[in-house]
Amino acid sequence: MTNVEDFMGDLRTEIRETQERRAAYIRQKFTYVIGLLGIGNISIGNFQPLPLLYLAPLIAFAFDLYILGEDFGIKRAGGFLGRESSNASNEVKEWEKRCRENRDQFSKIACPFLSVLVLIVSIVVLWPQDKNNILYWFWIATNILILIGIWAYSYILNKKVQKFEAKNSS
Repeated sequence: MTNVEDFMGDLRTEIRETQERRAAYIRQKFTYVIGLLGIGNISIGNFQPLPLLYLAPLIAFAFDLYILGEDFGIKRAGGFLGRESSNASNEVKEWEKRCRENRDQFSKIACPFLSVLVLIVSIVVLWPQDKNNILYWFWIATNILILIGIWAYSYILNKKVQKFEAKNSS
């Protein structure tokens, strides 16, 4: 095999491994968040672990950042393979072009949507106990700022991918 063939094989392996990491992060996000929500909503005698609900949205948002990073890596590598000047086969270039043109738009909002739901559930469950607590309101404001930051980061990454793909398709 030539160096180019080795590189293309390595790049395809990197894409596959990145997809596996992204899927693992999504599974971990569900596991951690469902666990925190479940444990935070139970009470055993006088013990009520409601404060765990303060962590659930933060954990969800942290996983969103990891998922966004892996997603960007996949799209960046795919964009590289789809370049006209790429040494990838015509089938790979055509596949990458079709992937770019037919992206699942729901996947962009699925993870953040779950995180917003986790935040809403946490806010609602904590409301009766903490509605008069200034730290509760600070926590809500902080989570909303984090959510806006993640949306902005996602927007920036998507623009970078679009710019990269546009440059490579001309």
